[in-house]
Amino acid sequence: MKSSSNQLVPSYSVADIQLDVGDHEFKKGVKILEGGGVKNVRNDKHSFYADVVGSKAGQWYSVSVSAKEFDRGDCTCYLGCNDQLCKHMVALAIHVVREFSPQGAEEIVQPLDQAVCSGEVRNIKPDEIDKIKVNITKALKYVKPYSGPSRTWFQYQDSLSRGCRLLLLTLSDLPVCEKSVDIIVDVLKRLERKLMNGVDDSDGTVGGCIEEVVELLNLFSDINPSLISYINKKIPQGEMFDWHTVYQHYL
Repeated sequence: MKSSSNQLVPSYSVADIQLDVGDHEFKKGVKILEGGGVKNVRNDKHSFYADVVGSKAGQWYSVSVSAKEFDRGDCTCYLGCNDQLCKHMVALAIHVVREFSPQGAEEIVQPLDQAVCSGEVRNIKPDEIDKIKVNITKALKYVKPYSGPSRTWFQYQDSLSRGCRLLLLTLSDLPVCEKSVDIIVDVLKRLERKLMNGVDDSDGTVGGCIEEVVELLNLFSDINPSLISYINKKIPQGEMFDWHTVYQHYL
């Protein structure tokens, strides 16, 4: 195996890792890494390898992650031996981005699984609308129907989670105004249509995202009460989801 001086550059960023694993698992990986728990990092032509500390004193695992996809790899821990992504792989993936691709090392600082409001009360600009719509379309591509075998169901759920996190991250940039309300309501309608057309949300990922999107309307209303009447006119009458039970300012 070649030394890491033969630099291999990961194709993913720290933000990609966060969007895939969520806040809780990402913080576990960061804790391991920043506690000095990733040692003897090296690489071949395709993957990175390291020894990563376990939870028990003196316990170390042999870990690898692909340079193309961080969730492709191995770990000798219990989860890794069962072909599941673990915190040790996450720790190594974060390390290799910071070390070999520092331009991709910036972290997402806001929570990824809950609504966050920009707090800016102003009209949205046309170029912002274009960017937001592109990112919404990208996020919704991960929220797709499922008809595959049971062995790929967990991979499918990961796709739903990534899409929902990316969607909430995108909507968090919206300024507080009527046009932003229109965009949020359109997202709600599109999510409901997806639920009605084959999305397997048996673990509640998309339903939880819908609640957080409606919660963003609550935050808008708290910051700018003049929007309450407009939101009440726009908020959809859901066929599968009663939006009004979540919108706290329903008239």
